[in-house]
Amino acid sequence: MKREKAGITSADFWLRLIYVLLFGLAWQVAEVLLLVVAVLQLGFRAVTDEADPRLAGLGNSLSQYAWQIGRYVTGSSEQKPWPFMEWPDKHAQWGRVVDISDRPVNPDRGAADIHPSDGPSAP
Repeated sequence: MKREKAGITSADFWLRLIYVLLFGLAWQVAEVLLLVVAVLQLGFRAVTDEADPRLAGLGNSLSQYAWQIGRYVTGSSEQKPWPFMEWPDKHAQWGRVVDISDRPVNPDRGAADIHPSDGPSAP
């Protein structure tokens, strides 16, 4: 019980809570922008029969940003997304998919044992 109280009373807990709330708002904005990109891309495909590379690049970087937000707010990563790190590259490619249910997990670190290379990476 004391361990829970120490977490709630620590400055790190409250700072992380603020970051989670702010990144939650950023997630909502990214979600709306991804929908707009998807609709524009469908319209572009309807007219030209091919994808617009600029929209595809924007969609790629936005989806990776949302992925980074999701990892931070769920505690899978301690790395805060943009603006604390570079904006995801529009040409970056997703890494391999990891099924953490088959992976041994260190009980002291939980899902934080998953290496950052398990996600998107630049070519």
